[in-house]
Amino acid sequence: MKDLRKLRFFVAIAEGMHLSRAAEALNISQSALSRQIQSLEDELGFRLFDRIGKRLTLTAEGEDLLPRAARLIEEANALTLRAESVARGRVGHLRLGATAQTIASLIAPALIDFRAGHPGIEITLAEAPNRALLEMVERGAVHLAIATPDDLASFEARPLFMASLLAYLPPDDPRHHLAQLPVEALVDAPLLLLRRGFMTRDLVDESFRTAGIRPRIVLESDSPHALVAMVSAGHGIAMLSSAAARGIHAFQPVPLTLAGAPIRRQVSAVWNPLRHRPAALPMLVEVLQATAQAGMLRPDMLTPGPRAGA
Repeated sequence: MKDLRKLRFFVAIAEGMHLSRAAEALNISQSALSRQIQSLEDELGFRLFDRIGKRLTLTAEGEDLLPRAARLIEEANALTLRAESVARGRVGHLRLGATAQTIASLIAPALIDFRAGHPGIEITLAEAPNRALLEMVERGAVHLAIATPDDLASFEARPLFMASLLAYLPPDDPRHHLAQLPVEALVDAPLLLLRRGFMTRDLVDESFRTAGIRPRIVLESDSPHALVAMVSAGHGIAMLSSAAARGIHAFQPVPLTLAGAPIRRQVSAVWNPLRHRPAALPMLVEVLQATAQAGMLRPDMLTPGPRAGA
């Protein structure tokens, strides 16, 4: 059977057992409806109706087919409605990737607003460092990632916020009062860094290469909180981005500079234009942008301003 139209005609007639009324309801001529039923009977290989005088009655075969045909049409109608809702972004599923820091500082508050406005969209989160997130977007493992691509030409992207590089200093470090700290001043300092693959680590490595400094790394970790705990115990200086600062309240970090300029990088909502893009994706991007612009991740809120007396 090539389509459901003939079955719809059959069910419409069977529900009322009246050809002319069914034709009127279906907006089709009675003769055309009769031809469609005859074609369906030829296709099935048995008669669906018997005519007794001016009345129609279902054959035994028609009686057997009717409930199954009615269920099939109901399911097709439901599928059509579901497809329309998915196409309009009212229902569906989105896979979103980000670092733990971004999940805590941006995605957690943004999803409150998104779910309030789009309760039919299911969100699945994946946590990974920057490079892994870009690979996930490339292969379609996530529909959208909050990341920093090296090559924007490979992706579609919408800017969300600027991430600044910050230094977390041990309690006895006398430079706590500084408004900013040159990365050049960290020669031979014991450093506590995120592992390679994180955007923050890329910023650190690039800054030290540019400054011509070989960093002295005493710990590499996936956890900003582990790094800050080591700082608190006096074991070194942690270098983290402003995206992580929102969830760390025990310290007031110092913004880092290179050749006198802040060390920053644009973080964006990134997706692959060659992969399937759910209809709800642009709506989620709008909410993420609104949340970031509302102050959740503004650099002036996450990066400490000048110290008193500095």
